[in-house]
Order: sequence, then structure tokens, then C-alpha cells
Amino acid sequence: MKKPANSFRRQNTKGKAGEPSSLALNVRLSHALIPPHTPGTLWALIELEARPAPCRKNERIPINIGLVLDRSGSMSGEPLEYVKKAARFVVDHMGPEDRFSLTIFDDQVETVVPQTAVTNKELIRSLIDRIQSGGSTNLSGGFLRGCQEVMKETRSGQSNRVVLLTDGMANVGITDPVLLAAKAQSVTEKGLSVSAVGVGREFNEDLLIAMCEAGRGNYYYVKNADEIPAVFAKELRGLLKITAQDVRVTLRSEAGKVVGIIGYEQQVVPGSTPEAVVLNLPDMYENEKRILVVEIFLPPLPHGRPKVFGVTVDYADSLRRLDSVSTGVPVSLPVAEGPGELYQPDITVTKIVELTRTAVAKDRAVTALDNGNWEESRSILQERLDTLQKLAEKKPDPDIVSEIRNLESLLSRTQPHQASCDIGYTSELRKELRHQSYLGRRKTGADNQGN
Repeated sequence: MKKPANSFRRQNTKGKAGEPSSLALNVRLSHALIPPHTPGTLWALIELEARPAPCRKNERIPINIGLVLDRSGSMSGEPLEYVKKAARFVVDHMGPEDRFSLTIFDDQVETVVPQTAVTNKELIRSLIDRIQSGGSTNLSGGFLRGCQEVMKETRSGQSNRVVLLTDGMANVGITDPVLLAAKAQSVTEKGLSVSAVGVGREFNEDLLIAMCEAGRGNYYYVKNADEIPAVFAKELRGLLKITAQDVRVTLRSEAGKVVGIIGYEQQVVPGSTPEAVVLNLPDMYENEKRILVVEIFLPPLPHGRPKVFGVTVDYADSLRRLDSVSTGVPVSLPVAEGPGELYQPDITVTKIVELTRTAVAKDRAVTALDNGNWEESRSILQERLDTLQKLAEKKPDPDIVSEIRNLESLLSRTQPHQASCDIGYTSELRKELRHQSYLGRRKTGADNQGN
């Protein structure tokens, strides 16, 4: 018996202009064949790939970016100089069709550059150069003021982004992560997205990650201040190459029940028939690939080829004047007797599933550390190490091997006696685990690793 195909691809959806749309959609299943009348778990990879933009001069949507920068006392000296260098880089790479604003905060909030077209770069750079360090950290005040500046010129047909940078704890104004994440989510409804950069050991990574996930932006962890310009350059390059906005993935249960998307907060559509799960994703950039790991429960099924679930992706195509595009794939799976090897899971799908589960496990390890339970944290990481080592024995893979080495390093650092030696050390380890989890839940391959 020939092994059935386990992938479903939709690549050439046409937009209103009659040209191929920006995103290619592929669905890959963990199994190509399942035995009749046997319940179990099926894994599906939903792969979204943003195709390269056509080579047309000046063919990009304008950007409207608001920088919100921490200038509290802890940023004085070299860190603040790197921040100003990064801000100047952003301005230098914007055009007259773009909009820019700059808000700074310590215990007070100041708008250094009100919302403006980027036509007088020399003036903007001179205002950036005048920034000096100050006192405490009114993160919420700076963030809200920065959003207000961007919203002055928020419109369709452009990318509207707030980029927040801080090295400290929010200790003035709103400090509750839940409330600030809700604020970030609320601005997405007005057409903005939120990215954040955390610098050093003292900032609240839970707060910044929550804001970025709610705000559909990107989170960056920077150990050393000299990395700040490179992070800003990466964020700006993405904004200049956005190909799809307002990306929305809908999964509908059919013969199989969609349990959830691993590592993401998704919504169940109330009253939907069949039952639907919806996930809103950040903007996608040229050549970016994003993979969602979906868990599906299969009840006992009779012989045949039932439709297991359906996936639909809706988005605004930035390369086609923000045309609304909807593409979908019905996913079916043969149910039949066959030789045992045809029932074996696809090793590539298994790899991605286990790397994603490892990323989620790192958040659980952090929770254990927060509770002072270093042994539980080690046990969580050790279980993931054992699983990946067994997988590597079946088929050596560079991504798996790299993550095995990373887990071994993390285990060597999660020793109970270290908790009382250096609180800063624990803080740094916690930030690394949260950052690795964030990246691993949202990307695949080498980008999963912490190195």
C-alpha cells in the first residue's frame, strides 16, 4: 500500500488585482493514515509563508511609528547613548511618506517629537540628541502618551506601530501587567500594534511579553545595551517589509475536534457550528514563515476519508493595496487498514511538535522557580531533555541537537543552592527562559534556540 500524502497546500490564491496573494498556506499532518475505530491524537502544522515582494521601486506601505523610550536614572550613560543611536537609525531609514513620534519617560512623561512627517531628519536627530536621563519609571504614562501620538495619524493603508523600550520595573502610574496588557489589546482595535524591548536584569518580562502578545507585536530581550541598535534595526526592517496585516486564522472542527493551538491564546467562537477556534496573529513580513501547532482529538472513525477539520486564513494584503484576502484548506485523512509503518507519525512534524512543547514547558519551569521549587523546575526541563534525546536517537536533527545542548546548559544552571547566591543570576535565568519560550512558541527551527 502506497503511503498517502499528509500535506495540503494552498499557494496561489488571487487577490482583487488578479495576482498571487502574499501568503502561502500549507497544512501538514502527523499521520497520513489512521486505523479504523481507534481514537487518538492528531497533530497538524499550519504553515503560513509570506512570499517575496515584487521588485518595484517604492512599493511599500507607509509606516507610522512611535518610539516610547525609558530615560530613567538607570539608563544614564552608555545605555541611553545606545538608545539614542537606535532612534537616529530609525529616523535615517524612514521616508517623507512616513510618520514618526518620540515619547520619553521617567517619573514624568515628555513628548520630544510630536507626531510628524519625516521630512526634516536633521531637526528630529537634534531633538533625539538632547535627551538626558532622569528619575523613576512611569512606563504606563509613557506608553499611553506614545499611543496617543501614533493615533493622531492612524489610518488604513499604513503600518501603525508603538515600540516601547525599558530597563526597569514600572513603579509609577499603572503597574499591573493585566491592566497594561488590556491597554495594549485595546489599541489594536484602533489599528495599532505594540512591540517592546526589555534591557538588562531589572525589567518585568511578564509585563512586556503580555503587552506584545496582546498588542500583536514583537518582544525582544537585550542583555547588554550595545545590542539595542541591532534590535531596532530588526524591528524597522520588518515594518518596511510587511506583506500581510490583520492576519486571522480560523480552525473548524469536523470529524476531529480541534483541542487548541499550542502556545497561543486563542478564542472559541461561541455558538459556531461546527465549533470554531480563532487566532489573531501579528503582521507578517516578507519571507517570514510562521508555524502553528494544532492538537486535534480523533474519535473512533469508520473506514473512509473524512474531513477532519478546516482552516481559513483572512488578512489584508499589503502588496495589493490592502485587498482583503481569504484562503482556506479542507483537511481530510484516510481511515483504513494498512501495514504498521503507515500508522507511524511523520518525524518532521513530531520534531516541531516537541520543540513547541519544550517552549511551553519553559514557562512552567519559570512558574516553579517563582514558587521556589527548583527541583520541580529541573524535573520539567529534564523531561523535555529525555524526550528530545529519544527523538534524536530515531533521526539526528541539528535543531533537536541544538535544543538538547541548550536544555543541558539550563539544567546545569538550575541548582537549588544558586537561588541564595545571586538574585540577579536568578532574574537573568528567568528572563532567558521566558524569552526562549516566547521565541519557541512563535517560530521554528534554529530560531527556537536560546543561543
